[in-house]
Amino acid sequence: MPKVVVHNKGISVKLSPAESLWSLKRDFEIPVTSIKGAEVIDGRAVTMFADLGWAIRVGTALPFVYYAGRFFRPGGKDFIVVRPGKPSLQLNLTGKPYIRVILTVENPEKLAEEINSALAAC
Repeated sequence: MPKVVVHNKGISVKLSPAESLWSLKRDFEIPVTSIKGAEVIDGRAVTMFADLGWAIRVGTALPFVYYAGRFFRPGGKDFIVVRPGKPSLQLNLTGKPYIRVILTVENPEKLAEEINSALAAC
């Protein structure tokens, strides 16, 4: 599972070697100025990926099993590393570098609360 580290300059997303391979992406940083907020999404594949059917993918898409990579769509791009059916963390961004980052992480509720609290303290 991806590791998300919250620090005073933003958020670091650390990917395992397998996640890097499947998503064709290495670890990356999201600056605090790009973060609008965080929320937990329930993980039902039907709702989570309803708008990804027509997206151009750079990475891996095994429908209803595993999604990893960048998904380009009108208005911007998303970065996703998820296993449908599990609750996931969704970071809502300003469009730089992504519109959304959706990750299946351990304890997404606690992480979303930590991110939103850190944003409120800024």
